[in-house]
This record gives sequence, C-alpha cells and structure tokens, in this order.
Amino acid sequence: MSESEAYITVCQLMRTHGVKGYIKAMPLTHDLTRHESLKAVRLKKTNGEELDLELEDSKLANSIWLLKFKGYDTPESVTHFVNADLMIPESERLPAPEGEYYIDDLEGFRVHTQDGRDVGEVVRVEELPSVDAFDIKFDPQFQEAFSKKRILAPWIDDCVLEINEDGGYIVCDAGYLRALCPEDHSAEAGSPSDGDAQ
Repeated sequence: MSESEAYITVCQLMRTHGVKGYIKAMPLTHDLTRHESLKAVRLKKTNGEELDLELEDSKLANSIWLLKFKGYDTPESVTHFVNADLMIPESERLPAPEGEYYIDDLEGFRVHTQDGRDVGEVVRVEELPSVDAFDIKFDPQFQEAFSKKRILAPWIDDCVLEINEDGGYIVCDAGYLRALCPEDHSAEAGSPSDGDAQ
C-alpha cells in the first residue's frame, strides 16, 4: 500500500472470537457486505502504530463482522488488535448512497444563505451525540453580520436547506445562522449576558 495515499476507516476491531484467530469488528460503512471485498488492509493500533495485513476470511454475524487475518491463527495473536481501526485506501471507498454524504467530503464546502450570498466555509463536520453539525467560519466581510468566531450549525432541515455537491456548497437559513452567533444581532431583544458566554 502506498505511504502517500489517504486512508479511511471501514471498521473498528472489538474483541477476539473463538479459538481460530477471528476478531469481531464494528462496521463503519453503510454497506454491511463490504467485508466480502476487503483484501489488503491497514491496521492502526490505539498507540498509533500501523500494520499492513491481508484478510483471509470474513463473516457477517447480525450487524458485526468476524474477521480473520492471514498468519494470525490464535486468539492470543490478535489480542493486541483490540480497539484498533481497520483502514483501506480512500480510492477504494464505496460511493455514498443517493441523498447521503460522507462527512469529510463536505469539509471545505462554501456556505451560502438562501438569498444567494456566499458567506463562509465549512471547516469540518462535527459528529455530536445528538446531531452532526457544520463548523462554519465566516469570511471577513460577513463577520460583522454574523460572527468573528466559528459557529456549529446543526445539520437539521431548519438550518441546512440544501447540500449542492456539484457546486461544492451548502445553503443555510441566514436567520438561523445569526441566532447561533455569540454576538447579539437582535438589538435589545436578546439577553446581553448570553453574547460573550463562549
């Protein structure tokens, strides 16, 4: 595998299974049959160490994968793989299903408002416990209208009106974005003590 190529995580290894060297894995992909086409993979241990492995066998048990690596034939031989990430080259990633997106593909997208203004950029997408959110940085000329600080805009229909993959931008409700900004844009209507809390 190339050292320069970017890798993505397809599953996280959990615990050993049985006596033949299988290990359970939690899939991090929308396609539960993806394990069938995995061959050469890269393992990233919790200590940061990486190891190239070859998959010898794989099975699906409910929603969990059972994986067996070539040359690892006992539970003891794979114990140190527990909690590691299993990665493949980004070039082998499956396309996202219709209407769905890979979070990291949206990083760097421009942020438009519904009236057509191009106001900022998606720095990254945060996976929060309750909802994913866009970490948005406003361009200097729009920081007065919105915020000098970055904000987290929730990925919900009230806030994010459209995702335009071809154009590389998302469309957000300007009023919703303004309400998320730490600066007080509501004249005297809002509580002044809320403005500087962050």
